[in-house]
Amino acid sequence: MLKLALRLFGHHRAAAIATGLVALVGMALVVAMTALLGTGLSGSTAPADRGFLTQFPLIMGGWVVAIVVFAMVSTIGVTLAARSGEIGGLRLIGAAPRQIRVLVSMETLAITAVAALPGLGLGYLLGFLVLTGVRSTGLTASNTSFAPGIGLPLAGVAVVLLAGVLAAWIGSRGPARRSPVDEESGPRRIRSARPRRIAAIVLLAAGFGLASAVLALPADSIATTGLTGPAVVLCSIGFAILAPELITVANRVVGRLSRGAKNAEAHLAGVNLRAAPERARPIVTFLTLLVGVSAGTLAMQGIENQHSVPGSTADVLASINYLVVVLISLFMAIALTNNLVAAIGDRRTEFATLSLIGSTVRQVRGVLLRETAAATLLAIVVAVVGSVLCVLPFSIVKTGGPAAAFSVTPFVVSAVFGGGVVFLVTSVAGARVIRSAAVAG
Repeated sequence: MLKLALRLFGHHRAAAIATGLVALVGMALVVAMTALLGTGLSGSTAPADRGFLTQFPLIMGGWVVAIVVFAMVSTIGVTLAARSGEIGGLRLIGAAPRQIRVLVSMETLAITAVAALPGLGLGYLLGFLVLTGVRSTGLTASNTSFAPGIGLPLAGVAVVLLAGVLAAWIGSRGPARRSPVDEESGPRRIRSARPRRIAAIVLLAAGFGLASAVLALPADSIATTGLTGPAVVLCSIGFAILAPELITVANRVVGRLSRGAKNAEAHLAGVNLRAAPERARPIVTFLTLLVGVSAGTLAMQGIENQHSVPGSTADVLASINYLVVVLISLFMAIALTNNLVAAIGDRRTEFATLSLIGSTVRQVRGVLLRETAAATLLAIVVAVVGSVLCVLPFSIVKTGGPAAAFSVTPFVVSAVFGGGVVFLVTSVAGARVIRSAAVAG
């Protein structure tokens, strides 16, 4: 079984690279937080510094772990969707559903295990750099040294490895049980979506519940930040899980717009989104998460800056929070890029078919960009609305009114960054795949 898993790993390099890079960067972030936590718990750390060096990585680490685990689950889900033909072929030659799930899990474990050692090293380096920056601001004593230990960082690596294996095991359940000769029926598809929708509703309820609980707290309480931050993350993940439903909304919008369209690109974009909505799922999933978390966190920190006294410890913490937001945004941008490249690469046959029936390279690129625009616009709107709703109670408590929650800058910066990543990757990767498909056709 392991030999077969490694052989299949070699035939799906794009999917393997996507999973491996997400695992690598995710491990680096998780290990960095656990390394700081280990330093805070170390006996060599000054007692006055232990409070910050345990609270900060616990709060930020919780966000990071939730985002990394979700990114791993989503990435593996996207790569498995592109391998339905291979899984169906294995079923036709007699592989049982459980064998398929074990095979996919072992393959994922092998991919993520390769990233474990470099991820551990990068995590130690990142944790050391963060502690050095904190120490240079005077927030901790100069004699507080980096003492992460080995147990907690290894536990961080284990969390990412476990997340990958569980994601592969759970994500392969549907493809492994599906008949290789029959189409998936409507009722069965609805039943399979029910657990996902329930999970999304639970996360959204928890997120908005945490955000609303801030209204009962005093403005100077650190719990206001401790509740709003996780609320933003939970709501962003909840909306990202609902990506298929959001794509359905996008299909209706594009369908109405394409009815009056006079060009083939707009018409084909609408047809493609209705016929194969899973193609836009990576954009909606990862862009909703990227824009939601970054916009919500930046808006929250902007409100905190208005409330804090200049030159106080809060200013130092703001710099650290901005650094963490940048790191998380880069991680999600990498996950978004990897999944977009893999998803576009899997459409080579479709692009070749369009070329064979007379479509030009420019027309095919127009179809791809219109699909991307519809999915991007929907993801940004949903992410921004969710972030505003989460930050609204925080703004009322901190400033006495809701106006600060509607500050334009954090949302514009996040939307431009996320949308820019999507269109840059789509333009570059799409042009390369479309040209090669046209030559092959």
